[in-house]
Amino acid sequence: MERPLLGELLLQKNEITREQLDKAMETQAKNGGLIGIILITQEAITESTLVSYLSLQAEMLTSADK
Repeated sequence: MERPLLGELLLQKNEITREQLDKAMETQAKNGGLIGIILITQEAITESTLVSYLSLQAEMLTSADK
């Protein structure tokens, strides 16, 4: 299974808008960095939200491996 992208998960669950993701991806392309940290810096999500979705992402990966 392909790794679910954090930004797409946040978008699907309505935690962020397409515009917020696009802005974060532009920043990432210009400056590098992790999309989750960029979204926090841009105040699109909280640290708690990031941790929750990183956990969800990990669960999706491990369940796909079974």
